[in-house]
Amino acid sequence: MEERIESPETQQQQLTIFYNGRVCVSDVTELQAKAILILANRERDERMKSPTGWEPVSPTLKSQVNSPNTTLSMKRSLQRFLQKRKTRIQATSPYH
Repeated sequence: MEERIESPETQQQQLTIFYNGRVCVSDVTELQAKAILILANRERDERMKSPTGWEPVSPTLKSQVNSPNTTLSMKRSLQRFLQKRKTRIQATSPYH
């Protein structure tokens, strides 16, 4: 019986990619994974060079980010965070 020893370059492992609201799971080699990362970095760099910069891909996501309810809840969340931080700082201050 012949035993085959695979090198790390040919050994496949599972890769999960989340893109544009989809999940893709594939068995890839280390070389394939590196190629995917290089292509993704290249795409990101091209988007950063464009005059508009990065835009959310999904129209649904774009509308959720800009909705008035989201903006208001973000402001309230930030206010609560800042108030709690202020309280914590005052509690630890030696001069209170």
